[in-house]
Amino acid sequence: MAHGGGEFDGEFMAIAAADIRSTDVVLNPARYVTGTADLPGGVIDIFRPADPSRACEGCDAGPGEPCGWDCLGLAALDDATGYGFADAG
Repeated sequence: MAHGGGEFDGEFMAIAAADIRSTDVVLNPARYVTGTADLPGGVIDIFRPADPSRACEGCDAGPGEPCGWDCLGLAALDDATGYGFADAG
């Protein structure tokens, strides 16, 4: 997940669980997709990086590696959503 300067390089969206990609970040709380069985059914709030092959600027994760639990980038995504992105719709 690349981000910088307070702006995110990607798109916030609410999608059906069946449409989730392995490179998406599930929000509230922010975390990487580890398996679709772990996701709730229905609509899920996500952040879809524009270029998931870039390293994360919020931690030491390299391209294609998941961020750690203490990643500042994941925390910033949660802050940006206000913990209720799908409900705001």
